[in-house]
Amino acid sequence: MNKAEVWVCMLIHGHPTYYLAGRQALFSVLRRSGFRIFLVTDHLYKTGMHRRKRLQVHPMGPVEQQVRARRFLAKFAALDAFLEHTDSELVMLMDADAVLVQDITAKDIRRALDGRGLGMVEQTTILGSTMSRIDFLRHYKQNSLVWLDPEAKAPPLEDYRFYNSGVVLAQRQEMERFCAWAGQMLAQRPGDHRVGEHIITDQDYFQYYANNLYPESCRELSWRWNHCEHWDTDFPRPGAYVAHFSNFCLRPGWRQLLRIRATWRQELGYT
Repeated sequence: MNKAEVWVCMLIHGHPTYYLAGRQALFSVLRRSGFRIFLVTDHLYKTGMHRRKRLQVHPMGPVEQQVRARRFLAKFAALDAFLEHTDSELVMLMDADAVLVQDITAKDIRRALDGRGLGMVEQTTILGSTMSRIDFLRHYKQNSLVWLDPEAKAPPLEDYRFYNSGVVLAQRQEMERFCAWAGQMLAQRPGDHRVGEHIITDQDYFQYYANNLYPESCRELSWRWNHCEHWDTDFPRPGAYVAHFSNFCLRPGWRQLLRIRATWRQELGYT
């Protein structure tokens, strides 16, 4: 076991631009924190990274590529490997297109969780649309619940949160409980993870866990932990911890890669 108070867990695979985005995400963690990183990937060389003292690389297993949802659900296998090979007290799960834009410590994460086992940011809208929590709740009922638990009743509107799983903070024990449950669900539902046109991804699992299964375990985090131009105005806004360059399940574009690099480096005085 490799002991450290905080580890970042990251999965990098897929289109070549994910490796390039992931490279910037890894560098941002190394420069902006003292955290160790558990990287799960099928091609380390594609990230352009060499083995580093705070970087532990774990080989990624095969993914059923013809089922699109499996590319996202592979995050659970990455978390299982993370829990097996590390002994961290705190977990920071980050997508490959998210970067640290401010220095953070374990104390910041503990303060954000405030005693809860899990923490995520609510996505409140999609800028340029009329989407609101009521629309996200309808989407949750018609898709996530239909696949994960058709008999379940959604929480009332005032209690529901459309959590974005691009950044997840957790205490180890809670992540272990989540992964055990998610593994059982995957085994029980081996299909294509699709309801109509909507694919069921890791985010649906996290939302069900936090809204229906164990709502008392999850703390709604400040926008600062998952700041994204698709739901936050004035992006990039001063004060953010993490800038998330989500592309709605699509790969990062080349222009986006330049912005990812510039955003986390600018306050460090890098060119």
